[in-house]
Amino acid sequence: MQNNKPTLAGMMTLGDYPQRIYPNLCITAIAVNGTVLQPDDGGERFIDNKRYEGTIAEMLEGALGFVARNGKTRVVIRDGKRTDIPEYPETAVREIITNALMHRDYGPYCNGTPIRLVMFSDRLECWNPGGVYGGQSINDLGYANMPTRNPTLVSILEIEKIAENRHSGIPVIRDEARTHGVRQPEFIDQRGSFLVRFFNSSAETNASDHDATPGQDKNSPRPADVENTILAYCAEPRLAQEIANHVGRSLQYTRREYIRPMVEAGKLSLTLPDKPKSKYQRYRLTNAA
Repeated sequence: MQNNKPTLAGMMTLGDYPQRIYPNLCITAIAVNGTVLQPDDGGERFIDNKRYEGTIAEMLEGALGFVARNGKTRVVIRDGKRTDIPEYPETAVREIITNALMHRDYGPYCNGTPIRLVMFSDRLECWNPGGVYGGQSINDLGYANMPTRNPTLVSILEIEKIAENRHSGIPVIRDEARTHGVRQPEFIDQRGSFLVRFFNSSAETNASDHDATPGQDKNSPRPADVENTILAYCAEPRLAQEIANHVGRSLQYTRREYIRPMVEAGKLSLTLPDKPKSKYQRYRLTNAA
């Protein structure tokens, strides 16, 4: 309570029905048949479409059930015993949704916006209002002791044993992807919002559907030619974003699949080697230094 009124953190964790006052502090969840949001041949937009309300604990359990219900299950027989392997590991999904509920922006300009959960045929996406908080970069996720946007809420969730508040969520999500044998997840900070993509085993064949930059030219380089294109382009020092724009790929994908491996292989050099995470960092062809 504050000034004899319930706090938002209290309502979202202990209230009977927080959406009576904040109707859009909820989770909307949809499942679609494909890798993009568009109607299928029959004009149907969604395979499933649900809205989850209540406290954070209730919304979390509802969203987990949605993913379990709409995800595929692989059956493996080992030593004569059947093992069901879900398309998306529950531990990772729980961390993704919990993080969105804990760290979303609950401020007056965002409390009319729900968390969006979308299940595509090749990935799970979870979007929430509120980007990376406290002046940290997305590269610090899971590594730095970062400040918390909603400290009271996080403390209550820790007491209720819904969350740990140990900055372990991102490493757990990455480890689950590695254990599950799928492509590493993507964490994207987008102008006041945050997006997580967790891929399933079919993601590799559909990677270009969501790695391409919106409006990408049809004549942009094919994957086999991208490295040579980058090497030629980096005869002059270039920012990572400039490289991504040049090859028509997203920044995160370009860093992961091309820039970092090429630096490790000695093909590209850093202009600021003592400050690898500097926003002024540029990359150049090693023998062009």
